[in-house]
Formats: sequence, C-alpha cells, structure tokens
Amino acid sequence: MELDELKTMWLSNDQKLEKSLTLNEQKIEQIQAQKVVSKLRPMLRQRVIECVFHIVAILLLAGFLIKNWDEPPYAFSAIALLAFYTTTLINALKQINLIKNMDFNKDLATAQSSLVMLQTYIINYVKLTILFIPTFLAYPTIITKVIKDYHIQYLADFDIIAKSNGNWWTLQFWMFMVLVPLGVWFYNEVSYKNMDKKWVKNFIQKSSGTRITKALEFLKELQRLKRDDL
Repeated sequence: MELDELKTMWLSNDQKLEKSLTLNEQKIEQIQAQKVVSKLRPMLRQRVIECVFHIVAILLLAGFLIKNWDEPPYAFSAIALLAFYTTTLINALKQINLIKNMDFNKDLATAQSSLVMLQTYIINYVKLTILFIPTFLAYPTIITKVIKDYHIQYLADFDIIAKSNGNWWTLQFWMFMVLVPLGVWFYNEVSYKNMDKKWVKNFIQKSSGTRITKALEFLKELQRLKRDDL
C-alpha cells in the first residue's frame, strides 16, 4: 500500500471519528436541553391552570362588584380581591410567556437570564400572596352576601356578620390596618439585596422551588459542554 493511500485512509478515518464525536456531543447537549425543559413543563401546566382559575375568579368578582356597587363594604371587599387576582394573573402570564419563549439550543446566556427572571417572578408571586393576606378576610363577607342574594337555603346559617353582631366589619378593619404594614415590610424586605440575611436567603431559595434550581444546574452543564466544543 502506497504512502498516499495510507494518508487518504488516515484522513478519512480521522474525519469519521471527528464526525462521530461531534454527533455524540450534540446528542449529550440535546439530552441536557431536554432535562431543562422537563423541569419547566410541569410548571407551565400549573401556571396555565392558575390563569384559568384567576380569570374565573375575576369574572365572578366583577359580577359581584357590579351587583353590589351601591353597598361600599361589599364593593370594597370585591375590589380588594380583584386587585389580588389581577396582579397574580399578570404575574402568571409573564411566567408562561418566559417559559414558552426559552430556547436552550441557541443563546444559552439569554436562556439563563430568562430562568433567573422566572425565579424572580415566582418569588414575587409568593411575596404578593403574603402581601394580600388581609384581602382574604373579604371572603366571608362576600360568601355571606352571595348566600343572601341567591337565597341558598342549605347555607343560610353561614352569616358571619349576623353571628358577630356586626362586629366583623370592625374586626376586618383593624386586622387590615395591622396586617397591611406587616405585608408591605415583608414584601420590601425579601429581595436579592438582602441575601446577607439568613431568613431572607432561606425564603428565596425555598420559594423559587427545586425545579428552577435544577433547571439552572442543567443549563450550566449545557453551557460547559458548548464551551468544550469551541
């Protein structure tokens, strides 16, 4: 066998080996990308379900508000809950939009930024829920009014205002006055700038959930693989 033929065979085998290695690396990268997606898919379904629930709640509360607009205590209760559901709906829609537009096979830096932003939205969602805890006191009054308006006989005994001799409104007012400042303080305190505080760090880590943490780990591994290819 001549030297030229040996060189040709060598180059051919070398190219085949390089191609095989490239395909294997691409396969590993695809597996890593699929791992990231698998961590986010359940979250996407959960956010879609939450959006449906929030929209239904907003429509029902809007109908209640229109019907009871001339009764300020009930109207205020409905407005407070509408503010909560509208805010959380917007937050959930932002999360859905982020998840659906992530591309882990192209610009990984952008994908990583999107995951961090998604983590921030999730933390804000929890913070908003805590901030709006005082609005949940409106549920008993609204339920009581709905029972009366629609003459639901088998729930007629559920009348928190009558059973409290009208003191529920006073109790609700003072609880609102106490809990709102606490909620505002908590909302402002829980932020990345206060990560030096142990309780803030623990809250943020637990609130963001394991799915986002795992997704970020898989994404970092995918970035490492792509850097090794260069």
